[in-house]
Amino acid sequence: MKRCHEESEYPVRDLNGLFAQKTTINCAQNGCIPCAYKLCCFDVALDASFTQKIPNTRPELCPRTFDTHGKEVTFGYKSGMNVLTVGDGDFTFSLGLARIIAMNTSSMLVATSYESLETLKKVYPNIQDTIDELYALNVSVYFEVDATNLKETLPVRNVKFHRISWNFPCTAISNGQDGQNTELVQNQNLIKAFIKQCESYLSHGDGEIHMIHKTKPPYNQWSLEIVALEDYKEKCFVEYKGRIVFDKCLLPPYTPRKALDKKSFPVSDACLYIFGSIDQRNETQKGFPSTIPTTGEVNDDVVPVTTKLVDTIREIHLVLGSQQDRKKFKKNKRKAS
Repeated sequence: MKRCHEESEYPVRDLNGLFAQKTTINCAQNGCIPCAYKLCCFDVALDASFTQKIPNTRPELCPRTFDTHGKEVTFGYKSGMNVLTVGDGDFTFSLGLARIIAMNTSSMLVATSYESLETLKKVYPNIQDTIDELYALNVSVYFEVDATNLKETLPVRNVKFHRISWNFPCTAISNGQDGQNTELVQNQNLIKAFIKQCESYLSHGDGEIHMIHKTKPPYNQWSLEIVALEDYKEKCFVEYKGRIVFDKCLLPPYTPRKALDKKSFPVSDACLYIFGSIDQRNETQKGFPSTIPTTGEVNDDVVPVTTKLVDTIREIHLVLGSQQDRKKFKKNKRKAS
């Protein structure tokens, strides 16, 4: 395979426009295997020698898994924002956001699902508990809201949102094998329609559209960052800003699930794609900073993922060995002491 970065001795994931939160980086550098895979996207097709020596482990083995408190700085969401979530299957993503922003009385969080409440209760046994907590946090919850037809299905009017989020957008397939190559065009059209709907709802100057999605095949063939905006012949109201390594430990209790299925799915390769306003705020305008820092902005929480960073994390884990090697080392160390 052709090297993506000539200075590396092995092929790495596409790092163009890729960022990560420092929390995820620190965790990977401190020896967390799941976070190393999130950042470097180690795959047998890219780095067989590493994946054989250091197999990925269950995401629950990340030491931050059981930290149930949302972080104040998480993927650009902050107190005081107006946020709209669409297509949130069991509302756990909205709940994770609510614990960050809804405590501020100036914030507005609107959480929506494409399905009816009756349908959701049949699929997710605990969803009423989640909805009750959302209500307690002053979140507006709506059902049967179509992300590709917000004007007719979203009850909220005359509100501008600083963030509009749709995680793992995908057409509903009866056999559950969503996102495959046979549905490529349908999924691309879905994304285009969603972007167009956001124009009337996005805050001018500091608004962003967020979409989390997997990046391994076949999902990388969607070309999400290109397809989303390609229907705009004239100037679009947003532009692609980049993507951030997704780390669900930063948004408890969020668990990504397939449509109408309570089972979760692996997201170690997932990224948050960000489309932000083209018209940047000037010095006299108030507004929220970009999730990915732009020229003149400082964001100490989000940094670029570089080949050097991937090399560093790779070397750290090769020295530590596999999860099994680490267990043996600790066991022998206890015996020696």
